[in-house]
Amino acid sequence: MNKEEILQASRKENQNKDIYELEVISRAQRVGGLIGVGITFALMVIERVILERDTNYGYFLIILSAGAGLWIYKAAKMKKKHELFLGILWIVFAIFAAVQVILNFIR
Repeated sequence: MNKEEILQASRKENQNKDIYELEVISRAQRVGGLIGVGITFALMVIERVILERDTNYGYFLIILSAGAGLWIYKAAKMKKKHELFLGILWIVFAIFAAVQVILNFIR
């Protein structure tokens, strides 16, 4: 394989996006996710501590669902058992939070 063939294969694999652009997109997604988790956590603390309300498991459900999706996606793409284990663990916690949310709706 010569230099041009390697370059052509790389372009095809990366869908004509350069590696820098892919890295920027990846970091932007991580920053966006962290901001979302931070805002959700801040709302949870404000509601629990300042407003002195019961724990709103909806906030936990948001965070846990995002984490479960992340770990399951990584496990599917990278075929690593420990990531599958973490994904399943996050799903179990998300189900617990969902049950709590539903129970709070019923009350």
